[in-house]
Parts: sequence; structure tokens; C-alpha cells
Amino acid sequence: MKIYSCKTKDVAQLNDQIYRIRIIPDDIQLLDFKGGQYILLHMPNGDPVPLSIASSPGQKKYLELHIRLMHTPSLAEDMINLFKRSESVNVEGAFGDCYLKEGDKDIVIIAGGTGFSPMKSLIESAFSKSEQRQIDLFLGAQNISGLYQEELINQWKIKHKNFNYVPVISDENSGWDGATGFPHEAAITQFQNEINEREIFIGGSEVMVMAVYRALLDEGVSKEQIHSDILDIKRECGEID
Repeated sequence: MKIYSCKTKDVAQLNDQIYRIRIIPDDIQLLDFKGGQYILLHMPNGDPVPLSIASSPGQKKYLELHIRLMHTPSLAEDMINLFKRSESVNVEGAFGDCYLKEGDKDIVIIAGGTGFSPMKSLIESAFSKSEQRQIDLFLGAQNISGLYQEELINQWKIKHKNFNYVPVISDENSGWDGATGFPHEAAITQFQNEINEREIFIGGSEVMVMAVYRALLDEGVSKEQIHSDILDIKRECGEID
């Protein structure tokens, strides 16, 4: 896979933890990707780090990435500093099979934290293609401030009649009067026995993805209907069927 040189367009903080990075590739071919795919950022020491693409495939001026900064020094902090300080960065891609394909099943998206990033791209790709299937987004966060880009999501809800948004907060003491717990629990509760009639996309940490995957299998959802880059990698490695 070709390695591309990119320049940082801007770095913006979306909430107390999540940063939005926009980069401009020297080669426009990097902008040809599918909503839901990811790139590899090559760190100065040579280590490749996967980063989901948050921008729509229709956006041909830059790639958008979301990085969550932890409270302790971390790889995320190193990546943000790299984008801020370097004249150029090297990336490779795009990779991944977790994108929307043709079908007739309605779509459920379960995401948490920056797991929303590739799902944002996937959803905007669906809108650009005038997707007619119902799309339900269940987005989880620990507290209300973790529900970043809600203004954009609510605009989707107004503009697209086949899109529904359910924010879910895990902190039951936050004063939140909406859905609480975990986003997959809210999805299972809403659809009950019909959850196995949908295509399901999961975005989040490995721990989250695996927990959601097992819960969906327990509900009778076919593994062929559950999509995530993490699941694809584990299947390739023989860690899951």
C-alpha cells in the first residue's frame, strides 16, 4: 500500500478530551476511500497507528481524524503533538472492510467515544448516496459532555427522515433523563426480537466491540450481520469465527 505525505490543515478541540485533526494529502488519491475505513499514521519511530477517517468520502479537500486525549501521557498525546508540530506526516491507506454495502436490511450503528469517527463517515456516505434504509445511531458516553458533535447529529435527524439518534449515558447520577447504560443495551431494548433483522456496525474500543458482539450473538444476531474492523482483524487472526 502506498504511503502518502500530508500536511496538517488544522487542529481543533471538540470537547475536553477529543481533538479533530484535518490533514491535506499531497496526492489526491488518498481521498478515494469508503465511509468507515481507516488509515495508518506512521510515527517518527516507524510504528504504524490506525486512525479512523471521520470525513465523508465526498469531502475532497482534506481528511478528518478524531483523537481522544487521555488524562495521562499517552500515544494519543504524541499523535496530536506530531500533527501540531510537524511540517508533514506520513500515512498509509485506506484500509478496512467495515463500510456500507448494498442490501435491504435496516442499519443499526452502535458507537462510543471516538468510535463515532468512522461511523460519522459511514453515515455521511449513506446520505450522499440517498440511502433509503432506516439508520439508527446509538451513541454512548460516560457523561453528557462526552456526546461530541451532537449539533451535527441533530441536523442529520432533521434533514434525513430515515435517520434516528439515541444518545446513551452510562453515569446514572449525571442528571440525564434520556437512555442510560450502554448503547447496545438501548438498541436491544428498542428492537427486542427484531434486532436480528438488521445490519449492525460497531465503533469503539476493542473491549467495547467484543462485549457488544457477544451480547448480539446472545440475542440471535448472525455474525455475518455484525460489522467492525476489530472483528475483521480477529477473524483474520483466527481469534473468533
